[in-house]
Amino acid sequence: MLSLLNLGENMRILIVGAGIVAYGSAYAALNDGHEVDIVDHSIEFGLPNVWPSVLLDRNSIPLSFSTDQQFEGIDSSFRHEWIMKGMSIQLAEKGARFFHRTRVVSTERTETNQYSVDFIGAGQANGVIPYDRLIDSTSDTWIPWAKPHQLTNSSIKYDIERQYATGFVHLQSENQDFSNSIYQINRQDGLSESWYVGDQKTKNRKVIEIISTMLPTNQTLWDCSQRFQAGMDLWNTVR
Repeated sequence: MLSLLNLGENMRILIVGAGIVAYGSAYAALNDGHEVDIVDHSIEFGLPNVWPSVLLDRNSIPLSFSTDQQFEGIDSSFRHEWIMKGMSIQLAEKGARFFHRTRVVSTERTETNQYSVDFIGAGQANGVIPYDRLIDSTSDTWIPWAKPHQLTNSSIKYDIERQYATGFVHLQSENQDFSNSIYQINRQDGLSESWYVGDQKTKNRKVIEIISTMLPTNQTLWDCSQRFQAGMDLWNTVR
């Protein structure tokens, strides 16, 4: 049960796990006038890219991430890493702070219903910092090489079932070899992404990159716009 402490006042919010769900939560919390910190292991949030570049409803994300060169993509084929890069800038302009290369060592719920969070890493935060709300969105991110955050408690957790998935980045001229994919996305840079459930193999020699990852079993959540909305909904639940 959430405390009524500080409701209606400026609060300090920590979001652990830097994915598009986290960015949706951060956007909503910032709009409510709160301070927001986002923490995760990566040196740059959005990289490495382990998500499909599908964005079926561009207008559902109320942040700008356009570039003059259209690096972010065209139509519904928006590059995931460029979406994250553009939104990072927009959120920083709204006041969000990003703790890169940083891990949560421990969390403790205090007698005043705050969260005492201990950080370690090469990023912008080390040591113990108090927060009024702690949002665990780590289920939206997948960093196989990283030591997990130690979150013994939180205000709310984004909990999603995931499964192994494979993405192939290849020349658009090879699309016919991947016609049975769940999503096939023609990118602005002349390449395509073809995405499958499970550990897929291919004999195509014109594959540029193979992305082995974990994606939600609910395939509608492969869409970046759905994930951003899930983040805003998460904040509206915990606020």
